[in-house]
Amino acid sequence: MNETISNLQHQVQMALFEDQHMQDYGIEVLDSNGVITLRGTVPDREIRERAETVVREVDGVTSVINELDVL
Repeated sequence: MNETISNLQHQVQMALFEDQHMQDYGIEVLDSNGVITLRGTVPDREIRERAETVVREVDGVTSVINELDVL
């Protein structure tokens, strides 16, 4: 079970890293049975919303809790 959670968390991290707009922000990703929590700081609302959109597109994600702070 932990392997699946760890795998989804990794998939989300990779999706954020592979998106050219998300690479520079070091967003923390937490997974709880498909519910992904995003934490960290981003420069504007557009990036905050983009991060959530990217995460929602990952297979296995059931919902996103976006706790990203905007500078």
